[in-house]
Amino acid sequence: KIMLMALGQFLFTTDVLSFNELQRQRQWKYGSNQVAKGRDTQQFMGSGDDTVSLTGQIYQEHGFGQRQSIDDIAKMADQGLGYVLTDGSGYIYGVYKIDSIDENKNNFVDVGVARKIDFNIKITRIDDEK
Repeated sequence: KIMLMALGQFLFTTDVLSFNELQRQRQWKYGSNQVAKGRDTQQFMGSGDDTVSLTGQIYQEHGFGQRQSIDDIAKMADQGLGYVLTDGSGYIYGVYKIDSIDENKNNFVDVGVARKIDFNIKITRIDDEK
């Protein structure tokens, strides 16, 4: 199995939980000072939020992901800890906390099990960039 990404000890793989989109947003902060008859001056204050959103689908009956994986990540979020985010090439993004998990289940079988689960996991960096 090929690792797409790891969040702490949780491995994103095609048979456990894979994503088809990774969106990252990074921000920087500036302070503003008013100036008479001119534009406000801007002072760099440092790094702002660094958020990552992982979006994908689970098709468990076809071997793509497992329903339990979403609950496993939720248990990690319940701990309130930060986890190192690393991609399959070894690139380290930093330490991230889990902010939210959105699920959308559909295409149910007669026992109420969803054949398809769309998910979105949002995480925010909590360590300082060096």
